[in-house]
Amino acid sequence: MIVTKVLLIGVLFSGISRCATLDEHIQVYFAPEDQPLMEQIAWCESSADPNDVFSTAVNPKSGATGWFQHLPKWWDERSKKAGFEGRSIYDPEANVGVASFLYYNMDSNPRWGGASHWYPSRRCWGGK
Repeated sequence: MIVTKVLLIGVLFSGISRCATLDEHIQVYFAPEDQPLMEQIAWCESSADPNDVFSTAVNPKSGATGWFQHLPKWWDERSKKAGFEGRSIYDPEANVGVASFLYYNMDSNPRWGGASHWYPSRRCWGGK
């Protein structure tokens, strides 16, 4: 019983007992001016709520996964480039971190900038 209490206290003080929300991850990985757009994109892509702590959203046709609907065929390459090599596409932090990498590093489309990765849902998040 004492060991259980010690382990529980250790977990509580380590922060492990509390998972970060989508909103908190977005605050870490995106500039303040980009955060509202990224919350909207996550909602449009996966019906994400800013208070969600994980996403099991998977598009049955494409296999796109998570808050930002990453395609599995690109996950290994992009997650490695973004510094999340070996992390699951379902990992909340990796899902947002890779989205940030795409947003800030793959913005070749002058019309939608960094959000061009999510252009299929542009009518939902406000892209014209």
